[in-house]
Amino acid sequence: MSIHLGKRIRGLRRLKCFTQKNMADRLGISVSMLSNIERGKKYPNVDLLKKMTEILQVPQEELFVLPSAQESIQEQRKTMNG
Repeated sequence: MSIHLGKRIRGLRRLKCFTQKNMADRLGISVSMLSNIERGKKYPNVDLLKKMTEILQVPQEELFVLPSAQESIQEQRKTMNG
């Protein structure tokens, strides 16, 4: 789940034209921490998730939209094939 959440956060951040530095500064976290969240290595706490949705101006549910089954299969194949 965290890899999908991270990709969703990254996509929304890019859609809003925020750099990682700009977003991290607004969140009060390091760029490294944001990068780890976006790559699914770290999971943000509830307060940080709420702050992200406020900055990105999206409802909280928007962060948890999961990809379709077909997209998930394609993503798994890419990972397996390197």
